[in-house]
Amino acid sequence: MSTLTVTGLEALLGDIGLQTPIPHFAEADVLNKPRDIARSYFADILSSLVGGDPANAYNSIQWPSNIDNGDLAAILPKLSHGADYHALALDLITKFPECPLFIRRPFEEGMHLRMFYQPRTLPRLVLSYINDRKQSYGRDASLGLHHLTSPESGRKRLVIEFSSPNIDSEFQAKHLRSTILGASIASIYGSMGWDVTKINYLGDWGKPLGLLGAGWEKFEPEGQFQADPLRHLFDVYHKTYERFEPEQAAYKKARDEGKDPAELETQELFAERNAFFKRMEDGEEKALAFWKRVREINIDSYNQLYSRLNISFDEYSGESQVSQETMAEVEDILKNKGICEADGPSWIIDLKKFTKKAGREIIRDRTGSSTYMLRDLAAVLDRDRKYSFDKMIYVVATDNKDHFSRLFKILELMDLPDLAGKLEYVSFSGVSQMSKKLGRGHTPDDILDQCQAAMRTSLKENPEKATLLGSTEETVASVGTTALLAQELSARRANDHAFDISHMTSFEHGTGPDLQYWYARLCSVLKTAPDPVELSDEDFASLREDGVTNVLRLLATYPEITNSTYRNLEPVTVMAYLASVTDHLSSCFEGIEESDGITPVQATLFEATRTVLENGMKLVGINPAIH
Repeated sequence: MSTLTVTGLEALLGDIGLQTPIPHFAEADVLNKPRDIARSYFADILSSLVGGDPANAYNSIQWPSNIDNGDLAAILPKLSHGADYHALALDLITKFPECPLFIRRPFEEGMHLRMFYQPRTLPRLVLSYINDRKQSYGRDASLGLHHLTSPESGRKRLVIEFSSPNIDSEFQAKHLRSTILGASIASIYGSMGWDVTKINYLGDWGKPLGLLGAGWEKFEPEGQFQADPLRHLFDVYHKTYERFEPEQAAYKKARDEGKDPAELETQELFAERNAFFKRMEDGEEKALAFWKRVREINIDSYNQLYSRLNISFDEYSGESQVSQETMAEVEDILKNKGICEADGPSWIIDLKKFTKKAGREIIRDRTGSSTYMLRDLAAVLDRDRKYSFDKMIYVVATDNKDHFSRLFKILELMDLPDLAGKLEYVSFSGVSQMSKKLGRGHTPDDILDQCQAAMRTSLKENPEKATLLGSTEETVASVGTTALLAQELSARRANDHAFDISHMTSFEHGTGPDLQYWYARLCSVLKTAPDPVELSDEDFASLREDGVTNVLRLLATYPEITNSTYRNLEPVTVMAYLASVTDHLSSCFEGIEESDGITPVQATLFEATRTVLENGMKLVGINPAIH
């Protein structure tokens, strides 16, 4: 009988020897989280022994961070306030009744009463549960509903902005990390029932484009441009920036010394930059033709990278696409509410007047040109009107922290606190060795080209792995992509990390290639699986070895892993979990001659494990190399 319904689940539990109905707790989600079943029975027993509110017993139970510390842990001070916790533990251990879900008795450790699952009954519950749910295991579509009890009310809408490279320079490490993290977060929200819209908001306007345009006219590069447009654009950018850097340093020095740096902006490249951008904003045909050309060349290049990463966007936008009417509307609000003030020919917001944090934002500069802040404020209003989102997430490196803090504060000052409250800034460290290792003038494709070249070498050095995975160019591309994705997703967002191509393409534990290898091995052994049959208690009893039990215990935790990742937006949580599963998986293959086939119960175990690995990989944006 299917365990997808409470009736079917209780029938299974009755066959195992448990009393039904399942003890009811409001917070338990027994149809999506198998560990909530155990928690409910454990809480029911503790409540009957201690007395008091059953909900208190349920809430006193937590999940140990490591399976070596048990499967459930009741925090004794929460279970019974003011009791002698050691005496309470001894009393509970003595009186704890036999339950088919658990080993005979819990054990005391400090302030915790810990419990392990019963290896005899664990396979029957967990394998039936996972193999019934298949691709839906670990998902919880109810989290995306406007109203949990009214599915007809519709799904919540998430708009997520990520990648967002600047078209005037190389695709930087922070843009790569934003791309991979953003796609993963979008996938996680989608798995939890949200209606997700993915936006790539290009840095395709502003004075950096004015600087590139000024350099373009100065270096007259047309002949070389035809041969390799993108690399030559980067060459022009670097030549121009090298000349501009001393001017920029002088400007900052004057400003820091309390001098007026305005005169410096009227000289040399500063003036040429400002003039070119003003030509763009004024709609001059020649300036806009250059901007359009640069934009199209870069988007074509980005699309090749995104396609190779299996990442797509619902909307390509950019600073250039922000509505002029909405920018004017924002300016009117800022001026009418006294938030914005004139500072010579510029218009600024002096945030010291409204918040303890010092800050000064320019809305229009002395040339009358729009600024990044003005365009971002207008973009928020445009998107809110277009999508009526419930949440908007920006996945951007930590060097933008002050910008987003000020953006949210200015929206509040504009009497838009509800809109500001829907915005979330998901930051990450942009520190990486990528640009140093790839060299100046690298294109987006260079990133994956080098990963895949190293992956080709790694497969040649690991013939056993190559035999299983394959060594075709398609395999090299797929596993090489996984190598890059896994490295980016296996670091906490706040952590700096090395762009280590050698390590990421190795088969060391926890790497992308190692994950693909174990998934491929499961697929391979399942090819010899016999036709499904009704499994007996004796069949399940053969899965009582410690290694198999540990895998089953881990598989049961997967819904909590996905829920935790949804809450903390740290894909490393999933990656660490998948590495833990593969680490324990090797013991399940002991004594199996894969060429001779496997038993029906082994096939059931391996199919459930394959399902969880596949679900976890796809959740964070990794496609299994073998289907």
